[in-house]
Amino acid sequence: MSDNSFSDDFFDRWEHLISSVEISDVPIRFIKQVNAVFKNGTSHAFDVKNMLTKGLNYQEVEHLIESYLEQHDDEIESVDFHLNINAIANEVETHTNKLLD
Repeated sequence: MSDNSFSDDFFDRWEHLISSVEISDVPIRFIKQVNAVFKNGTSHAFDVKNMLTKGLNYQEVEHLIESYLEQHDDEIESVDFHLNINAIANEVETHTNKLLD
């Protein structure tokens, strides 16, 4: 399925649905970026897609991010993450199709 096959309304509904999801509940393969926002106003971003492109596997990426967040826990105000909506939608569609076959 191509990235352009979903309507804006579809994405809006998905984003609303998953806006309250905790990062620990989401498999790393569905995360595009993690951004740690510090109490001093600075931030540190992890570009998951780029990390995977550079040869790290999912477990390594997850470990690096978790370690960083644990190490800086007292300094972090919030953690934002950007989901790969296309990957999530494609996964749901694949499983839905299997159930309907």
